[in-house]
Amino acid sequence: MPVTTRNAPRRYLLAPLLGLLPTLLLGIILSLFHYQQLDRLMHADGSALFQRIVQQVSRELENVYHPPMQALNLLSLSHLVHTDNLSERMDYLPMLAQVITDNPQLNSVYTGWHDGDYLMMRPLGNPISQQRFSAPQKARWMAWHINTDDAGRHNSYLFLDENLQIIEARMAADEGYDPRQRPWYAAATKAEQRLITTPYLFFSTREFGTTLARANGSVAVFGADLTLDRLSETLRQQQMTPSSELILYTADGVVVAYQDPNRLQHTTQGSNSLEPRRFNELGSTLLATLAQDGFNQERQAIETLEGQRWVIQQQRIDILGTPDVYLAVLIPEAELLSEAYRLRKLGLWLSLAVSVLLLPISWLLWRRLLNSD
Repeated sequence: MPVTTRNAPRRYLLAPLLGLLPTLLLGIILSLFHYQQLDRLMHADGSALFQRIVQQVSRELENVYHPPMQALNLLSLSHLVHTDNLSERMDYLPMLAQVITDNPQLNSVYTGWHDGDYLMMRPLGNPISQQRFSAPQKARWMAWHINTDDAGRHNSYLFLDENLQIIEARMAADEGYDPRQRPWYAAATKAEQRLITTPYLFFSTREFGTTLARANGSVAVFGADLTLDRLSETLRQQQMTPSSELILYTADGVVVAYQDPNRLQHTTQGSNSLEPRRFNELGSTLLATLAQDGFNQERQAIETLEGQRWVIQQQRIDILGTPDVYLAVLIPEAELLSEAYRLRKLGLWLSLAVSVLLLPISWLLWRRLLNSD
């Protein structure tokens, strides 16, 4: 009987603890289960969110290309294609200017004829453009015309104000430009349809860009230029998180657009000519690592690069039927799911806190129950 008396306090102490242990374990198990389910839900939602981001970027790129291509289709139906000299073609300068006004992403709009004639319209909206062509101060537009006849080739520059009134007309030196020898003309004539060229070096501005081209049979080809800087600006506007990477490239890795245009300003020096960069030449170890697996592949994966997990999507996109153009989007998982991570962590701590707060309450209830016995 004395032994029972001595062990009574211990029994009253252990009984509540043993009763609280299942409650504590249940709280921990439920918290971990909730954490695990949230993790699965986050990655499922993150994958859907990522796919929507890729689709949004694809739509924005389509919006860059589609309207000017429609304008080229309309130009190809105009009587401009049947004109023979500058005086006849002057009537169409407002039409060309309107195409650029409606599509400010364009660098220029032009027509090349089968006999070597050429007419280009470009805006002079900034001092750099004016300085490049030694344009008058009030000039806002420039037309470049090449006419060929029995006497030879005649190059002329027309500088126009904002109302398309001629400020100055001057003869230009013949630099040997022949539209029929340019990539956009040859490709469009061969394809006999609309197309978008791979990046190449523009003749007059020495900038890299792509050309939208539309052939009108064997008579002429209509073209519109977009510089890589303009396309890259479109990608930059679609950058979703601070560290995300977006790049548009061809099947062999030639960069069409990158969200950091400054990295496209320097080119890779070839043996005889300048060439646009591939995306493993942009000074990014992340993109260089990605390029090791190949350029022309489609995948969605999560990989650890540069010390963090990246959600990666590479897929071929269809821009007006252009073949072999790919879009790569890379987003750090922590940035893509930052809010979800915060809520998951908060939910775990709340669950554990509730479990811990229930312990003293359960303790008091057990003590009261035992005392009443």
